[in-house]
Amino acid sequence: MTFEIDPRAVRGVVFDLGGVFLAGGVENVSAFGMAHGLSPQAWLAIRRDLFIAEGHPWGRVERGEMSLEAFAGEMVGRFAAHGVGLPRDRARHFMGAPGSAGSRLRPEIVDACLAVRAHLPTALLTNNIAEWRDGWRGLLDTARLFDLVVDSSEVGIRKPEEGIYRIVERGLALPGAALLLIDDQGLNLKGARRLGWQTLKYDDTARVLAALREVVHAAVQRSPGPPSPGDGRARPADALRK
Repeated sequence: MTFEIDPRAVRGVVFDLGGVFLAGGVENVSAFGMAHGLSPQAWLAIRRDLFIAEGHPWGRVERGEMSLEAFAGEMVGRFAAHGVGLPRDRARHFMGAPGSAGSRLRPEIVDACLAVRAHLPTALLTNNIAEWRDGWRGLLDTARLFDLVVDSSEVGIRKPEEGIYRIVERGLALPGAALLLIDDQGLNLKGARRLGWQTLKYDDTARVLAALREVVHAAVQRSPGPPSPGDGRARPADALRK
């Protein structure tokens, strides 16, 4: 289902990281099991256990409750139960080889985010893990791109849980109805819509860029100047402490 957005109502734009700024990731996971000797049915069952089932281990990693090393052990054990040996280092890098994220960065999204931020506050809202933090922060100039960065592994909550969206609302000092979330995962978008946010699924780069141009145009029509220092934005550290 496609949801139309009203650019005139947008007062802040919230971006996901993986699947928006970074291409790939999900595709790597989909193919991982078969690439390492599992049948499609066996890998689907393991993925369900690790990433989807209630209380799944990956959710715990993204909340900072479990280490990546412990998660890799869970994956290795499930492969072994299907008679397939999986080296632990392969399990740790199931989303791609270390250092590959730089080749997946979408420069057009970086440019679009900067264009938005010239007129509206922006935030990064990512389900992520502590072990990857230095890597992705080394790719993006977060201070230049965003007014607020919310990383699930730092705040102990993940999308689509309500609390993580509320952190963004407080951090940008904006109600949900004034925010637009761009994300590639339907569940994350659904969680935002429940709180009155507008949402845009990242499934086509050209469509997303066109929508962001409309948002910028609407912002320019309201006020041709950039946001002032006293526009009510909170500093990221302040938002995370609330």
